[in-house]
Amino acid sequence: MSPLPPAPASLSTELPSAPNETAAPPLTIRFSPHVELRSTRPSLHFTAISRTLSSPNGVVRVGRYSERDHKAAGDTSTSPVGFKSKVVSRRHCEFWHNSGQWYVKDVKSSSGTFLNHVRLSSPGVESRPFPVNDGDVVQLGIDFKGGEDDIYRCVKIRVECNRTWQKSANAFNTSAHKKLLQNALRTGAKRNSDAGSINNSECTICFNAVAPLQALFVAPCGHVWHYKCIRQILVGPHYPNFPCPNCRLVADLEAEIDQSE
Repeated sequence: MSPLPPAPASLSTELPSAPNETAAPPLTIRFSPHVELRSTRPSLHFTAISRTLSSPNGVVRVGRYSERDHKAAGDTSTSPVGFKSKVVSRRHCEFWHNSGQWYVKDVKSSSGTFLNHVRLSSPGVESRPFPVNDGDVVQLGIDFKGGEDDIYRCVKIRVECNRTWQKSANAFNTSAHKKLLQNALRTGAKRNSDAGSINNSECTICFNAVAPLQALFVAPCGHVWHYKCIRQILVGPHYPNFPCPNCRLVADLEAEIDQSE
């Protein structure tokens, strides 16, 4: 087994990369909340965070959220990642990329960094680099005081590595979007619905375009909205009934699936 590459120094200067004839895809890492159904207490909830390495020698630093550091660095794709939990050290762990592989190491945190439930080092001791793969779970710290308050909960992260290709337009998601709108048109035509709103490619709530790579909701009447825009109506007091805000058709969201064409 070949030895792991040395970890980059935390405060090292990033070296300029040699120019390439073909631009390499950006090195990205995304942290989303990991939910364990068997856990008796939830971990800290947070909004998914994405970071892009500014150079091949870049480092993604992770630690406790600091208002001062946040204002100094700003909220960019290369700024440090901060979590609002007291079980996370100010400097907790680091991620970087080397020779096609992402790595993580604990940087002397007090409550520990766990990779797939295995602690990387003892308290206050910097760990060696560990390979981290797409789908791995990284936990920062351990619940304190029973985790009753959010600020004392550990952070459980599901890691996504280099998935920018999924977030760009391609033949599959573009074709799926076109088929979705075509099916909505046919459904609306059968109901003799208002043709204007059916043919419109805008969300009638926010008036922004309905396009590929977006989370959408299609009602039985054929109208389409961004899921984020329509969610309050979907889970509102009418549930499981859904009153379409466009044509007023009331649909049963819990109805059995009709297999007939």
